[in-house]
Amino acid sequence: MELEFLLIDVFTDRHFGGSPLYLFPDAGEVPERYMQQLASELGYGETAFVVSARSGGERRSGLRVFTPAAEIPFGGHSVLGATFAMDQLQRRSEADCERPFTWELEAGQYQVMTRREEGRLVYSLVQDAPVFLGQYFHRKKVALTLGIAEDEIAITGLPCEVISTGLPIHIVPVGSLESMRAINLRRRDADAIARDIGFGDLFVFTCETVDPESTVHCRMFAPHFGIPEDPASGSATGALAAYLIKHRLVKPNETVRIVSEQGLEMGRPSRLIVDAKIYEGQASSIQVGGSCVAMGSGRISIP
Repeated sequence: MELEFLLIDVFTDRHFGGSPLYLFPDAGEVPERYMQQLASELGYGETAFVVSARSGGERRSGLRVFTPAAEIPFGGHSVLGATFAMDQLQRRSEADCERPFTWELEAGQYQVMTRREEGRLVYSLVQDAPVFLGQYFHRKKVALTLGIAEDEIAITGLPCEVISTGLPIHIVPVGSLESMRAINLRRRDADAIARDIGFGDLFVFTCETVDPESTVHCRMFAPHFGIPEDPASGSATGALAAYLIKHRLVKPNETVRIVSEQGLEMGRPSRLIVDAKIYEGQASSIQVGGSCVAMGSGRISIP
């Protein structure tokens, strides 16, 4: 079996930025065991496989997403990168690009919108309505896991909270860029959090930013999915938008735009754009988007 793959940088407009994705655009005949083995071999945060849609129909396809450690039910940057690949491979017409494309994942069906901004195509994922799964009150455990002082979380006056817009995300507020840069994740303490809530992954943010046009500065740590740090996190950023709106950290207009900078500490700058509506003080119609860059392609032979 010979499989072609694409290497795509997602949530960036520059090479070697954003979150890298290996995408296999014709994986309908690939056995499941090989999908996990390929993801482990390639080693990036996410490796995705385009398969047939179970429901059939036009402008839709199936997608399976794997980290080096496990299959996950939903992956934001995989969905966007796969849509970008459809355009790179000329599998969508210009007319198709004006309409949503639907991806079927284990977690459900997700639509991607395509638009042009400042001369570049921007791909935006329509996420689920936010579900607030509860606050995590063991702030000291979180601080130990991040290797920072507990005061750096307490100073924000904000809670650690688990929110899902497709995938549960543990959101942690931190007071400054200095504290963000000082983070040194401790896996053993992350395991202690995992025993409490089922996973030890943390999405950390501060409202102090490097780029004055950004709203938040973020870092994502997902050791239980085999990802020490993720340079761009689409699903997590959707959950963060719901958090920011709930806790009134953005102006309460009918619609809001939130710009997240991520990956700077890794040398892979990312820019994620969230557009959302506000209804009765809560986020709705959340779309998380960004640009993509084609890095290369190749072929793998499986005996």
